[in-house]
Amino acid sequence: MEYKNEDYVLKVRDDNLAVEEIVHKYDAFLDLITTEKFEHVREAVRQAIRFFVSQKYSNTDILAREHYAESDKMRAKYPDLNAYLRKIPFREKKAVSIDLATGTGKSWVIYGVAQILLAEGFVDKVLVLCPSVTIEEELKKKFLAISGNATVSRILRELGALYPAPEIKSANDPILAGDICVENIHAVYERTGSSIRDSFLGKGERTLVISDEAHHIFSPGEGGDTTPRRWMDFLTNPEFGFVYHLGLTGTPYIRNRDNDYFHDVIYRYGLKQAMEDGVTKTIDYVLKRERERIVGEESGYDETYQNHQRNREKYDGILKPLTIVVTATIFECIQEWFKLVKYIATKERVAPEVAAKKVIWVTSGLPANKEEKEEVQANLPEAERIRKENLQSLKTVDDPENPAEWILSVAMLTEGWDVKNVFQIVPHSNKAFDSKLLIAQVLGRGLRIPNSVMPPVRVIVNNHTRWTEEIANLYKEVIEVENRITWGYDSCRARYAFPLFNLEYTEKQYAVESKKKSASEPTISVLHPQERVQNQAVTFSFGGVVRYDIAVADNVEIEDAARQIKLFLKDKDPELAEKWPLGKIEKYITKALANRGYDTSFVSKENLAIIKQGFGPMFRGLGREVPRIQLEAEKLEPVMMVGMPRQSFSEGSIKGDGYLFYDSKFLASLSAEERGIIGKYIEGRKSIGPGSVPLPEIQFLVDHLFPVLEDNFKTPLNAVYVSYKPERDFANGIFNHAELFDAFIKSPDKGFYSIPYSFKPTEQGLTHVKHGSFNPDFFLRIADSKNILAVEIKSDEDTAQENKAKYRDAKEHFEELNKRLGAGGEKWRYHFYFLSPENYASFFQAIRDKKYDGWKSELMQLLEG
Repeated sequence: MEYKNEDYVLKVRDDNLAVEEIVHKYDAFLDLITTEKFEHVREAVRQAIRFFVSQKYSNTDILAREHYAESDKMRAKYPDLNAYLRKIPFREKKAVSIDLATGTGKSWVIYGVAQILLAEGFVDKVLVLCPSVTIEEELKKKFLAISGNATVSRILRELGALYPAPEIKSANDPILAGDICVENIHAVYERTGSSIRDSFLGKGERTLVISDEAHHIFSPGEGGDTTPRRWMDFLTNPEFGFVYHLGLTGTPYIRNRDNDYFHDVIYRYGLKQAMEDGVTKTIDYVLKRERERIVGEESGYDETYQNHQRNREKYDGILKPLTIVVTATIFECIQEWFKLVKYIATKERVAPEVAAKKVIWVTSGLPANKEEKEEVQANLPEAERIRKENLQSLKTVDDPENPAEWILSVAMLTEGWDVKNVFQIVPHSNKAFDSKLLIAQVLGRGLRIPNSVMPPVRVIVNNHTRWTEEIANLYKEVIEVENRITWGYDSCRARYAFPLFNLEYTEKQYAVESKKKSASEPTISVLHPQERVQNQAVTFSFGGVVRYDIAVADNVEIEDAARQIKLFLKDKDPELAEKWPLGKIEKYITKALANRGYDTSFVSKENLAIIKQGFGPMFRGLGREVPRIQLEAEKLEPVMMVGMPRQSFSEGSIKGDGYLFYDSKFLASLSAEERGIIGKYIEGRKSIGPGSVPLPEIQFLVDHLFPVLEDNFKTPLNAVYVSYKPERDFANGIFNHAELFDAFIKSPDKGFYSIPYSFKPTEQGLTHVKHGSFNPDFFLRIADSKNILAVEIKSDEDTAQENKAKYRDAKEHFEELNKRLGAGGEKWRYHFYFLSPENYASFFQAIRDKKYDGWKSELMQLLEG
């Protein structure tokens, strides 16, 4: 079962008229302090007031138990009620949270709730806690503007407010009845100069505590910081006896193994909704890159710089756009500052000191590690002074007079920074995005829309498309990329399940190999195309395809390449190095490049490594023994379809590169939410009759949705989804020849039926062996038999080295599997195929003619050859 953030939101329901009178009594006040498009702020305030004044909910525990009883998903996730309740902090108090995306009006909610509860005399004082001085200053500034507004005070007096104009104070002054105290959490613990103890000790029952950026209460601190634990200790300290607590955050995630979403949220206005409403910028993130291998260190800052320049041109005369580069550590942040300054100085042909004014680094301090700190101070002697100046500069970085256009920052250190001119965010590494909390915080820095720009407005997230799957999924969940529909094994279709068997493998050293003869010449099989500048097509989620000219870093001039190879040969084999003078090496490199039609004035770093490896077989290593490792099949392993991992596809993929096959029972197998997502497309597909020509805007319904007759849908899966045209055509073939099969499945890409393989990326075997595993795309059971066909789908003539290895090792796998099955008295037999579209018809004909045993496609022959 998949869980969305909305599943955790507690529903506050109290039909008492007295409660609703209070809730709506202050609508005019809320309308005055907010603007028209911020209805979510007004509703968030109402929901908080509804909870606090309700006598139905004397504590949060009652509200949580009510939600658990009504929620199928919570009962599925937590079969034990107490396990669920343990996720609710402060449940014995009246304590809840509100989730508002960054930049959507948290400050208004804080003031609105504080003012109304003071006005009603529900509490005498309000203590607003925040994690930093920066946030404290911003909140005070906003609150003073509202409390000092004569119109606001007049309306509140007309409503009979007990405190129509609260005093806004810090803990430096005594906090009296009717006051709102705003203080950063660090100052709360200070005994000297703080009035916290004197003002709130023993007065918790008449005090509302509001925690801004409430994720700090529960998440562990960085670098041994104990602040989160102390924050929680303060809220639960019996000496104060606080009863009422409201937490607000745009990042309601606990930075733990499960990336838990808060379980005490009573109102949520998520990032996806905020983007759709035009309240925040739209996040325009990278979907794919045309040339993945030039991303990262090789591409440097070219892409990012060109995006920045486009933003400068777009907003010229309106504002100064900013780019943020987010790093994982302080040391990395400062190191990247050096690189970026050098890049800008070179690119814009300015002195390094001029470029340095355009780039600032922002950290909480210098590196704690001694060696790293010493390296920073050696290269930047006045690092601490510069750091403090940068923090001051950050406050005015939106101003045109401030020369800074680029900010390098550590992910956790930019909360409370309310600038609006950020139009590009660059996560420098996976570690800068390794939790939902970090992702939400980093994205939050670029969400606010400048007053001078009309929505829709986009902020580019120039992310890695090579992120690990875990981080990619966290990222998508945080920004709620797409509605998703799950599919997979359906117990109602169990009659179509058939047994599968796999082999369990273990690693064993099987022999040693002695080198008998050295090669007489270097051997190079494949060099990669090389250019000094590569044109890169990048597809963004909203911006579509954007092209960049990327200067390829680390290209090596021919003379330097020859010297590197000469040194390499001297180190490995001095005698061989004598036979290869520099001139001979240069001629060899240029000839190798010219034979492939490549520029011969330089060699790429990648090709230089290949050419070096080409000399490897010439080294004098005769008689040397090399141990080899081989995977050996140990035993049969049953694979149960009922345990098949669930898969999912996004709503948007139906309009793009996804294809869905389903029968009349599909919608009934889905949750109500999923039916609402995909049902509209299926109903639309029904309305397009055979032979009719659909409107262009709904042509995708015909191209991507394929209803199948129930009798032909012989699979234990509730649907079949593929994202690859050759797979689509093969699945179509299965349904069109349904009489040939008793059943079939579309296998998950991983985690179900795994076959190991090993290969060398180049045909001549000049690189180390790589190991991997793959899941065949389809398993089909031949009608009225115990023959299983395992099929891997590829494009025509896709004879990559990796595919040759998959085919070779999978053939051996199924041959061994059949031997083991026969020896164990099992009559099931497996047949393995690599198929491409050009042979689909012949494949199905071979099955019809019962000649599938030993049949080979053209692709299989090419892979064998």
